[in-house]
Parts: sequence; structure tokens; C-alpha cells
Amino acid sequence: MSEPRAETQTIQRHPGRSAQWILEVQDDAGGRAVPIGASPIIVGGAASADVPLDDPTASGRHVELSALGSGVAVRDLRSRNGTYVGSARVSEAWAAPGTMITIGRSSLICRARALDDADMTQSALEGVAGASSEMRRIAAQVRRLSRYAAPVLVTGESGSGKELIARALHFEGPRREYPFLPINVAAVPRELMESELFGHERGAFTGAHQRRAGAFAEARGGTLFLDEIGELPFELQPKLLRALDGYDLRRVGASGVSSTQVRVVAATNAALESLIAEGEFRRDLYHRLEVFVIRVPPLRERPGDIAAIAIELLSRMQGDHGRRTLTSAAIARLAAHPWRSGNVRELRNALVRAADLAGDEGVLDVLDIERGLGGVDETCERLSLSPNAAEELVKQHGGNLSAAARAARCPRTTFRKLLARTK
Repeated sequence: MSEPRAETQTIQRHPGRSAQWILEVQDDAGGRAVPIGASPIIVGGAASADVPLDDPTASGRHVELSALGSGVAVRDLRSRNGTYVGSARVSEAWAAPGTMITIGRSSLICRARALDDADMTQSALEGVAGASSEMRRIAAQVRRLSRYAAPVLVTGESGSGKELIARALHFEGPRREYPFLPINVAAVPRELMESELFGHERGAFTGAHQRRAGAFAEARGGTLFLDEIGELPFELQPKLLRALDGYDLRRVGASGVSSTQVRVVAATNAALESLIAEGEFRRDLYHRLEVFVIRVPPLRERPGDIAAIAIELLSRMQGDHGRRTLTSAAIARLAAHPWRSGNVRELRNALVRAADLAGDEGVLDVLDIERGLGGVDETCERLSLSPNAAEELVKQHGGNLSAAARAARCPRTTFRKLLARTK
């Protein structure tokens, strides 16, 4: 991997008119912002390119980009892996602001943003894949807020990565040497929640066979992360509010009190204002938690991060599925998916299914992704593929059964059964 580059790169070879666009670039080296003007710039893997990429799957001079009207003109330079605008492979095209351009395994998105935006110089947070402008703004916010003791409310859809942001808040700040303790409020039985948070004395209730310190005591000096805070029982909310206000707490069954020296970070995928209106969440607790708010955008709002996240997820899956890589077409297809519900969890599930259905193949192509997303019929009957036609496809692909099965848009196991009928 090449040496890290400056986060904002200025093009000197083709100054052109003033650069009205910023190109968000994410490759193997991470993310950076590059200004684009009316004069063309070349993006590719060669060191001589105007925007050199750390990406062995990109051609040396892969694509030419230039500002044109309210977007960017895109011209493929006969690259070996193609250029994709959205999910379509193109030779020439026009990309509107926010449209993802995929070359190799790198992502490019043009934005109409000011070059002096300080957030664009932010490096990605450790442990958080993706360096889009949205995540750079969050990185700046996290680094600014990490030094404070005030509560933070992290909002976002299910699976969008709220706990990763809470961890970053902890490890970027002065509390990093102390515990980070996560608790999913929805996963703790209602009757045990008070003990979970504040502790109990031995014999305080049936089943309390020994004394328990509680999460506030266990996280002393560090960060207590309360996920799904909207599920906190209403009757416990005053006690949490008291803890956040800095008052001493009493363990269940205790006569004495203990002090709290913990930063609380809460997360929710629910609209707390709606819970307040329904009488299920205290307004004063809400205002105490929302001193600072970090909104984590869903995947569909940051398609440029999808390649980086998918590559990271595939790396974690190596133990079960072996080493897997993605073609440019596969990355473009993933970025074009709406990701309406599960976000990163939904992406992980699609990749697991795609890896399983691809069999022994190490490369996941667009058809594997379609199957992982549930968009391809899991039989060959719809295509009226005969056994003889299946055999011919294998010959056309040099005996590579997996490649022939992908060409037929057919699962490998089903394709093998078709071939067996010719014996």
C-alpha cells in the first residue's frame, strides 16, 4: 500500500476554471477529497494520473472526469474492468451530484461543496469503515465531543453503526483507559433493569444470591453505552435522570449511596419525541440526554462507503467462506441497492448469502450479489436451460463450472444437477 496522502488534494496539471465540485475518493488507502474543474482530470492506478488510486484493480488511466453544467462528465478510457455510473457500465455518461462512480474497487462521488470545509480534512474514525463526507462530518463531531463529560445521544436506523460511533467517542477521548460498557436496554428483562444499571445487595430480592455493583459502578471513570434507550422502563427513568444530573445513587437493597463518575452515551432508532407524546418517555430525561446529538446516516445516504464496508465484512467472513473479493459490477450493484431496513446488518446478510451461493469461487460478481439480495430465481427452470445448453456453457467457459453457472444466472448446485442429466 502506498504512503498516506493528504486528505484534500489539489490538481495542478489542469487548473481550468474554479473548481465547483469536490470528488470524494475512497480506495485501498482510505478516503480523500479532490477538487474538479471544467478541465478534464484523469483518475487511475498510475502514479502519473491526476488522481492516482491505491487500487490494483483500476487501470493506469481509467476514467476522465470534468465538470459539466450541474454535474460531472464521465468518459471511460478503455479500462480493463470498466467504469460504472450507478449500476450501469458506461463508456461516456453524465453523473449528477451524489451519483456513485465505481472503478475497480474504488468509489468516486461528486459533491457541490466548498473546498474550505474543515470536515473534509478529517481522517476516518478507527474501527469505522467508510470516509464519505457524511462520515467525515461525524468524525469531526466525535473528536470534538470526545473530550467532554456531557451525555451524547446517537440516533440512526437499526444496523447503521451507532455502537461503533459510541465506541469512537470513548476511545478518541480522555476516558480511553477506563471501561467502555455497552448495555442493550431492550435485551435486559424489565424486572432486572434496575439491578443491571445500579446494582443490588445480596438478598435484596429473590435470586439475589450475591452483591452486584451495577453498570454505573463497573464503568466508573469510563463510558456507559445504553443502546435502545427508548426501551428503558418508565419507572426507572427518574433514577437515570438523577444519575445524569450527578447525584449519588443507591443500590437496590442498600442503605448507603455511591457516586457516579461515568459518561453516558445513549442510542436510539426510535423517535423519542413520539414516545414522549405517548407518555412512554420522560421529556426531562430526553432533554438531559440530547445535550449533544450525533445522527448516523443510513447506508442509502452514503453509497460511497459501501465498498469499504463490504470489503471489511468479507474480511471478517474469511473463516467461514474463505477469501472473497468483489468485482466493480458487484460493488456498483451493492451501492445501487436501497438498503431500506437493516443497513450494515442487511449488507452483511446479503454478502453471506452471495458467498454461500457462489460455491468455491473467490470472486463475487453482480449475479452473486443479485442472488444474495434475493433478486435471482433460485432455479434454472425460468430460463428454460436444457442439459445440453448447460454443457455447452461449460465448454465456452473453459470447463469452469462456476463461471458457466453465473453466466446462466443459476445456482452452482442446480447447474451441476443439470449437467448430470447429460451423462
